[in-house]
Amino acid sequence: MNTFKNIFRAQALLVALAFSFFVTGCGSDNATGSGSGTGSGALFAADGGGGNPATRLYTLSPISGAIATNIGPIGFAVTGLAIQPGTGTLYGSTGGNAPISPNSIITINKTTGAGKLLGATGLGGSVADLTFTSDGRLYGWSEDSDDLVTINPKTGVATVVASSTLGTSGSGLAASSTNVLFFTGDGATGDLRTVNRTTGLATVVATMIGPVGGSAINALAFSGSTLYGSRSARGGLGSATTLITINTTTGAITSLGASVNDLDAIVFDKF
Repeated sequence: MNTFKNIFRAQALLVALAFSFFVTGCGSDNATGSGSGTGSGALFAADGGGGNPATRLYTLSPISGAIATNIGPIGFAVTGLAIQPGTGTLYGSTGGNAPISPNSIITINKTTGAGKLLGATGLGGSVADLTFTSDGRLYGWSEDSDDLVTINPKTGVATVVASSTLGTSGSGLAASSTNVLFFTGDGATGDLRTVNRTTGLATVVATMIGPVGGSAINALAFSGSTLYGSRSARGGLGSATTLITINTTTGAITSLGASVNDLDAIVFDKF
């Protein structure tokens, strides 16, 4: 009789252990997919810096910055990218020296790379970078007046939120998972800032430190909690670029690797 009881207890213990491993494994998978790491979706990029008339849509390796996929020509010189929550639509902004439809907003086919004009922003200068917050609002940074703007995703028309009181260039902008806008407008040795979505005023987080070389950080994008950027050498068309990450607490820059020349827009397809 005791033998049967021992067998029963052994079987019950094995079942309990198997269930425990199953639950632990599921919990681990959920933690990995929670967005706390660095890998959420394809990294789209466009090489529209300097008004590049041959701007193309790419995907990049988020590890090295190298081209993963050369998707195709956009037809516009793109300086900012953003993906709309819910629809997954890829938006782009064109530069002030773009040969076709400058200072405008476009949509981009993620399969072919082809761009379609949405409309002019109505600003006297370019929207240097774009980002969506989770509520579907589209923001950009205007190099016309150096201010935060909201953009109508149906018409492309931009509206200045308020005066930032800043003078900027390069100007990467990206929203975190908690809808905090991070901004780089002072070059790679300048300040990392957050921008208030209501007042348009900027607050310094930290002064950025790391590999520099007289460069601008002209594009930003979040993957989970990791802030990526495009660091471009100043000098217009043909500028060398590097994919970087920026510590959002200390401002420390880490170079990941050389990327496509004239890189001026990045976004992770996380929606």
